[in-house]
Order: sequence, then structure tokens, then C-alpha cells
Amino acid sequence: MSLQGYLNENSVVNSIRLQLRHPSGAEKVWIIVEGETDQKLFSKLLNGDHAEIEVSYGGVNGLLKIVSVLLKETNRILDIRDADFLNLEKKIETNKNIFLTDFHDIEMMIISCDPPYNSVISEYLREEKHQSALRKKILKSIAFLGGIRWINQSENLELNFNKIGLGNFYNGQTASLDEDKCLSEILRRSPNKKRKVSAQDVKFKINGISDYLNLCNGHDFQKAFALCVSFTSKKGINDMEIGRAFRLAYRFDDFQKSNLYRHLKNWADNQSKLLFKHKV
Repeated sequence: MSLQGYLNENSVVNSIRLQLRHPSGAEKVWIIVEGETDQKLFSKLLNGDHAEIEVSYGGVNGLLKIVSVLLKETNRILDIRDADFLNLEKKIETNKNIFLTDFHDIEMMIISCDPPYNSVISEYLREEKHQSALRKKILKSIAFLGGIRWINQSENLELNFNKIGLGNFYNGQTASLDEDKCLSEILRRSPNKKRKVSAQDVKFKINGISDYLNLCNGHDFQKAFALCVSFTSKKGINDMEIGRAFRLAYRFDDFQKSNLYRHLKNWADNQSKLLFKHKV
């Protein structure tokens, strides 16, 4: 097991505490993100002299723990967390040092943005004539899976989505999800679930929801997109490659148009901290 396998939110707290006591940490601002791919992205977007991007190693719960502990010791701790379903539920984040993605997650923020989306389409599906329509079709196709995730989170059902693939229940040719197979697979791999979820439960949950950017998980979109690409190109393109392509295509100019950038910029200006240096 790699060293990262032993890291958790307590490791991050202790590391930052040590840096706070060292002269080199006198001006640092630590921005805590949920995962390593988030760290890769924000390291190029928040490239100012004072910015230090750290992974929570405990997902959103670890991230919230880190900020709650360290804000008692310094104001130079920021969290960037996925909005998940907060926007759909009309909830807000009241802590001024915690910033939400514009949509469900940072991946969905990138997917919603035309320049990076069109760039990835041109790289992998250059023959696709209906680029925007394909994005909508994929989003609509994974809405049911988003509904399962929403029920699971709102009721804390402990369903297991870890490392779930879409290949067994997603058709890359038609960009369609076999909802029954999808639900059955998730229930099968969740022996500790608090209750079973029916297709009717899911459809009732998402009935009338058209805000797919806040309903759908960006990683699910990338997996579905990769299956569409694989069918068209006959090459085994995986979601990791697609995710990397989207991150590389997302420019600082794109980020500047987001609410997340605006909120971070306001905080940095008010605190006289350099979170942004130059365009990337």
C-alpha cells in the first residue's frame, strides 16, 4: 500500500499545523479539496503565491472536519466542496470559508462550459454534428442514477457506489441507461443498505427535475461519455482519460466566468491574499 493509503483528515490537520508554526507558512492560504483530481485542477487555477492546495483524504466529511478544526486556529483555511445536491434542495453553505462548486461537482462545472466541452468533443468525437444535443442526451440518460445517489445521500442509506462502472448497464451506441440493471447492481453490491430502493422511488424523487447539471454526477457523465466514444471509435477509451482531457481543456478564462471564482476572488481581495497569479 502506498503512503497515501495511510493519510486521512488528521494527517492534513497536523501537517498544516506544523506549517503554521514555520516562517514559510506565514502568508500561506490552504485550500482543501475533496480528491486528487480536484487538486490537479485547482493547482493550475489557484496559482497565486499564497495558495496551497491540499487533499482532504476523507472526501467531503474529511474536508468539513479539517476546516472546522483549523478555523479555530487560523482564518487562512478554505474549503472547496462539491455542491452535490445542495442546490436542488435550496440549501446554502453558511461558513464563509467553505465554497461550493456552481453545479453538482467541479467535473459538472467543466462539462457545462462550452469551450472545454467542445474541445473534448473535437478530440474524441469530431464527426459528431450535434455536440450540445449529445451533452443533453447523456445528462438525461444518467438522471436516474443521479436520483439513486440523491436518495442515498438524503436518507443516508449506505448504498455502495465505490468504483462502480457503467459498462454492464449503459449503451454507448444509443447513450441510454438500463435503469433496472443499474438499480439492481447498486443494491446487489450494498449488503449494508438500510433499505431497498425501488425504481418508483427514484422516479418519484426526480419527477419534474430538469436541472441535470445539479442532479447528475460529473464522474458518471465522464463514464457514459467514454462509453459513447469507445463505441464510435472502437477504441477502449476510459473515463480516467476523458476526465483528464476535460481538466486540460478547462482554462483560467473559463473559470473566471464561474460563481466559484467570483467568491474566491472576493475573499482573496478582502484578505489581501494572492490566490491567482496569471492565466493558465
